[in-house]
Amino acid sequence: MIACRQLSFTPVGATGPVLADVSLVIGPGERVGIVGPSGAGKSTLGYHLCGAHRLALAGRTEGGLRLDGHDGLAGGPPGFAGIVAQNPEAQLFCATVGEEVALGLRAQGLAPGACREAVGLLLARYGLADLAEAPLGTLSLGRKQLAAVLSMLAIRPKVLLLDEPTSYLDAATADVLFAHLDALSRETGLVVMVIEHDLARLSGFADRYLALDRGRLTYDGPASGFPVREPLPPARPLAPGRASGAPGLAFDGVSFGYGKTDRVLADIDLAVGPGEVVALMGPNGSGKSTLLRLAKGLCQPRTGRIALAPGLACGRDVGLMFQNPDEQIFAHTVAAECGYWLDNLEVPEPARTQRVARELAGLGLDRVLERSPFTLSFGEKRRLCLAAVLVADPAVLCLDEPTTGLDDATMAAMAETVRGRAGQGAAVLVATHERAFAAMAATRIVRLENGRIVADALNPEGRRVA
Repeated sequence: MIACRQLSFTPVGATGPVLADVSLVIGPGERVGIVGPSGAGKSTLGYHLCGAHRLALAGRTEGGLRLDGHDGLAGGPPGFAGIVAQNPEAQLFCATVGEEVALGLRAQGLAPGACREAVGLLLARYGLADLAEAPLGTLSLGRKQLAAVLSMLAIRPKVLLLDEPTSYLDAATADVLFAHLDALSRETGLVVMVIEHDLARLSGFADRYLALDRGRLTYDGPASGFPVREPLPPARPLAPGRASGAPGLAFDGVSFGYGKTDRVLADIDLAVGPGEVVALMGPNGSGKSTLLRLAKGLCQPRTGRIALAPGLACGRDVGLMFQNPDEQIFAHTVAAECGYWLDNLEVPEPARTQRVARELAGLGLDRVLERSPFTLSFGEKRRLCLAAVLVADPAVLCLDEPTTGLDDATMAAMAETVRGRAGQGAAVLVATHERAFAAMAATRIVRLENGRIVADALNPEGRRVA
């Protein structure tokens, strides 16, 4: 079904290939995990194997590529593949969830009644039946990601590529998704290719791994034979924040809704002290991202009060790393992106350049200073967004799913970075679905459900408590 021989790809403006001499064959019904460190070329390979490279990538492809009997270098045949990209918002077009899931079916000419029935069954399977008429713009990024997945499942392609499909999903929803994919693969011969950093999530689903490193295929074989990686390092103990004095950030009876009647958050009482790392966890749509936006002052509470420590101001002292890096990046080079906040703070040279270089080097981006940030991998964009926030040394640090698209080693390094900033006195509030990251980074774990805090527990030694 899919075959490539010495496949290589060089992006426009690059000095060398980001995918080099890849040869492989994938047959019907295979469940393939594509793994490797951030920036290894996983998404680039996936787009080629689906025939979407000419639409998604700018550059030169060399070698041979056959897709379902067609010349894949010219693109995939109609109806061949469904793709869910790392940024789900980039592929959502409709006003409501139901319309989005139905879009491909309508394009295929399915009768309206049959279309409604198919969409209803899919939404019900994932517990979203009551959201069929919900505006997409009001949903959490996790639910948007799920809507993108369902829109691809609805059209029943021969090949499905999912690029970090669980990055914004809670564990229960991810379990439902992989069980469904497993059934479809076995029953219909659907080829499922999953780009994923979390090997624990792929375990039990993928029967084959393709491992990439610096654009080259380093492993192609059964999942059972893939080398077992070293466990994540334990977190170094970090004392909870100061018990006395004013908290860096405090929510007092805060409630919020995006409309006059809807409620996203209710009666939130939460304080984050200097030196604390508080991890916000909970299912999709529980209000985690909204809480961070409130902290930054991007929206105002319906009731209650949000307070910063005396002398702090939102614009100058609160740093927010968005959940979707493509909503945050806009500058023409990596260095300019990282230094933008310093420009607003009027930090003089050479201090500005030195601070930018320090943060980018600390996050492994010192070799791409003059590259366009839009050409980076998703994981590299995440690290750039973190650097662009850390460079101003904010007293309050708000991070929304900072580990999305990161491999284990990079995630562990990010945990150390976050804990290091807390150790210097920052108050850190981080929303995450990644329990391993919370275990490594957090001093407290707060769980949200339906817009309310249902648990708040210390995690002083990095042990999982949620």
